[in-house]
Amino acid sequence: MTAYAPICVACYLPVGASAAMTLSHMKALKGTAQLEITVDKLFGRCGLPAAVVDHGRVTGEKQSVDWHGTAMHLSAMDWDAVYGMRQPKVGKPEAWINVGKLDSRCINGLSQLVLKAKGNVGVLRVTKKAQGFGYDTSYWVPKNLYKAHKVLGIRATLTQSLAVATLVGRYGQPDEILKQSAPGEKFRYWVLTRRDHRPELLYAVDFEIDSGGSRTYAISSSGVDFVQQRLEKLLQQWERDYVLD
Repeated sequence: MTAYAPICVACYLPVGASAAMTLSHMKALKGTAQLEITVDKLFGRCGLPAAVVDHGRVTGEKQSVDWHGTAMHLSAMDWDAVYGMRQPKVGKPEAWINVGKLDSRCINGLSQLVLKAKGNVGVLRVTKKAQGFGYDTSYWVPKNLYKAHKVLGIRATLTQSLAVATLVGRYGQPDEILKQSAPGEKFRYWVLTRRDHRPELLYAVDFEIDSGGSRTYAISSSGVDFVQQRLEKLLQQWERDYVLD
């Protein structure tokens, strides 16, 4: 998935620090319910998007895949499923454009929702051995491309801008403020879940700030590289604090 290297203005919070944004806060943001599901389930819940942008090489191998009678020609690489505004009929090979009726059931209150899906995602199965102790594990990537793509991040655009004062009043001060190459900055909130003190899941929630407000936010799960790297650091610190001691 495409990403850029932000400039950190505020350092990472230590493991024991209190988070400004809670998991409940994050789950209340529109689009979050579609995180970490397959594109197969996404289309079942939300209908077909306005477009599917294919991040595979233009000259790369693509497959003809069918969704309930609708044909698409896509690669096994990462996709962006775009809901909301109708996309132009550009006829580019790296995108499928929906020329039919658009479904709005999953974008109430949003002008656009982009769901970033990672390709070639497999399924891990753990089964207890029929005789004796231990477990058998298996991992395979489904042949169906819709089932082999998993939503790891979202980017949502609100119909109305959210003032910075409202944002901070609702979620507290951000854990980081990131300068961007374009004018403006990002407020980043880290949302961490634990199991018996051990870091389990981590999400980055970024609000793009411009002209004193935010109309766009992005949420990245632990499957995105920079979030996974941060989670690994938290796990290392937890091991030092709780295991090695």
